[in-house]
Amino acid sequence: MTVLVDAAVWKWQGARWAHLVSDESFDELHEFAQRIGKRRLGFQGDHYDVEEVDRHRAIALGAEAVDSRELVRRIREAGLRRRGDKPSWQRVAYAPSGRTLDLGSRLVTFGDPGMRLRAMLPFVRSLDQASRSALYVDDQHLVMLFDWVGPEAVVELEGIDRVWAGAPRADGERSLELFVRR
Repeated sequence: MTVLVDAAVWKWQGARWAHLVSDESFDELHEFAQRIGKRRLGFQGDHYDVEEVDRHRAIALGAEAVDSRELVRRIREAGLRRRGDKPSWQRVAYAPSGRTLDLGSRLVTFGDPGMRLRAMLPFVRSLDQASRSALYVDDQHLVMLFDWVGPEAVVELEGIDRVWAGAPRADGERSLELFVRR
């Protein structure tokens, strides 16, 4: 395993953040990030930003702690450095816990991909009341996101191109992301 994490020195929103990378492959990085509960939407093109508590969890699970220069050097040498290749997710709908994400008419505007997500609405309603939920879009995907505290949700759904079910984070919350290619 060659997952690396630097020191949590970057301040943002009242927390300290570090970078989580792999100097072997993005597949390895995504699998590891999922094990510590990171959202797939949080991928920054070549790394994940991780709060200090998640940095400690990553190290406990086998990530190698390195300084920032070493981290950048190793992902450059591996050909995995992608500056400026960050996905441009736009949140188009949001509902806090206890509220239903109003998607019916909004999904129609996305054609077939929107209709595939719309077919998930019965499943979505079962998660909606217990979670924060949102709809994100970029040039390639529509994504329904759910964050909640509780057991793992169903992870095989027909019509969905990718299901990302994260392990519980340090705060006990987990994410489920349903990706549909546009």
